[in-house]
Amino acid sequence: MRGAWIRLLAGAALILIALFGQDAAGWATSSGRVAPALLEARGPVNVIVVLDFTPERFHNERLAKYGVFAGRDKAVNRIKLRMVSPDSLRRLGNLIWVGRVEVLS
Repeated sequence: MRGAWIRLLAGAALILIALFGQDAAGWATSSGRVAPALLEARGPVNVIVVLDFTPERFHNERLAKYGVFAGRDKAVNRIKLRMVSPDSLRRLGNLIWVGRVEVLS
């Protein structure tokens, strides 16, 4: 009986990790992704989202939900976003597949 409970709890833990693991890991490591100059943003800002890989269409479409897509910045993995709200900036930092978020100068 005790072994069945352990297997049930282990299975439930695996399901929770599969469902929420990526979000939890992104949240736990988000502080290092967003440039310090952006942490105190009070209004919309223009940023460059740097990915550590070559993005596919999915990534571009997903990033466009956080601001206005404004093209690339010198490389295919450096995506310009304009008018990113402070809330969207926080959510960008929580994405585990985002390498870093820099100020667009």
